Amino acid sequence: MRKIAKRLVVVIMLVSLLSVIITGCSQPQPSTSGNESIEPKVEKQFLRIGSASMGGNFFPLASALAQMINEKIENVNASAQATGGSAENCNFIGQGEVELALVQSATLREAYEGFGGFEGRPIENMRGITAIYFNEFHILVRNDAGINTVEDLRGKKIAVGPIGGGIEVNTNQILAAHGISPEDYTAVYGTRAEATEGLKTGGVDCHIYATGIGSAQIAELMLTDKIKLLPITSDKIELLTKDNPEFGASVIPAATYKNQDEELSTIAGSSLFIASSELSEDTVYEITKAIFEDLEYLQTFHNYFTQTRPETARSGMAVPLHPGAEKYFKEVGILD
Repeated sequence: MRKIAKRLVVVIMLVSLLSVIITGCSQPQPSTSGNESIEPKVEKQFLRIGSASMGGNFFPLASALAQMINEKIENVNASAQATGGSAENCNFIGQGEVELALVQSATLREAYEGFGGFEGRPIENMRGITAIYFNEFHILVRNDAGINTVEDLRGKKIAVGPIGGGIEVNTNQILAAHGISPEDYTAVYGTRAEATEGLKTGGVDCHIYATGIGSAQIAELMLTDKIKLLPITSDKIELLTKDNPEFGASVIPAATYKNQDEELSTIAGSSLFIASSELSEDTVYEITKAIFEDLEYLQTFHNYFTQTRPETARSGMAVPLHPGAEKYFKEVGILD
């Protein structure tokens, strides 16, 4: 009986094994005949764009760029990230927390070269894509102060913003190019509102204000008929942009403001779109190409994109261009 039972178990096991083999062989196999082939699955690439707080300009700009990337570039998923702004965005690029970011040109230079707020810790993996928009320097002076050129500011009262702030730094950069040191004028410290009020009342003779062309605050000042704007001459622009690569040459078009009949040459700080150097050349090329071939699309989201042009893409760019952006600009003849 035991021998019969053992034989029965062996038979059952053999039948079960044969059943598995038959079932496996009967499964349909992928066809490799003709021109059919199995295409590998393409993984999506996820890109984070560092911006600033949701209430500022950078967040809607980053959101527009993200939507454009998602709609125009295959297998890429981009999203705008609310951050603390330019300085944090530079840190995030350095730490790999974001792949793309919007930054102000002066902050970018500090971060890349490792001075100012980034003293001793340069962030070297940042690469440029393009300037998005510009903040032109408006040199505002009182009509009755006897000031007709920037050199005439020697010995005058100049509003320079809060103590140790960026307004004073920028003011001294511009004045230094004209041979004027901080000892050569009277610095008046205070808020932007106090500076504009001082211009109206005569408390100050000059205020140098970096802001977008057509600024409502400047337009209001110009309506008083007490204020005029000074140009920066071409030789001084060349000197300023050579020593301060975060600035670029710009103009304030004629009739932008009341009593401003002529075009005024000046310099501008830039708001820049940058990438991590770890991002591939192909990806950044496609992003750069999409920006400039779909500018009208971007302009439906924000009018600052009307200032985005291939010709001014490197204005204020204090870091090397990303190879992908460089490839595009060579393709369209902007670079040799």
